[in-house]
Amino acid sequence: MWRPHRITLWRKATKWPAGYMMRNTNFLNSPIKLFWIGAACVILGFALPFLMVLDVIEGSLGLSFLTYVLQLIGMILGVISSAEIALRKRAERQAKRKADDEEADHESTTGWME
Repeated sequence: MWRPHRITLWRKATKWPAGYMMRNTNFLNSPIKLFWIGAACVILGFALPFLMVLDVIEGSLGLSFLTYVLQLIGMILGVISSAEIALRKRAERQAKRKADDEEADHESTTGWME
């Protein structure tokens, strides 16, 4: 008698729902959330060296490197998300201007169709 392997039974028992990974990475689609994540990284990258200078936290090479990486990631995320926000706002303004121009083109100038 044929019996399925344990791995096959386990795969059927742990079937992932559709779009599981996309639900967890939806924050990447929002430039405002990326901006705030970048701001938090920059603030941590400033606060940690400040606490090291005040001897609240003992400074080390690893912690200094971590603060540098946090500041770098924060700046990169901030610049990219700010550019994305600016591009989206520009596209919205252009679409609105285009819709207003098309609406103005269709208006009657003689007034006989009103």
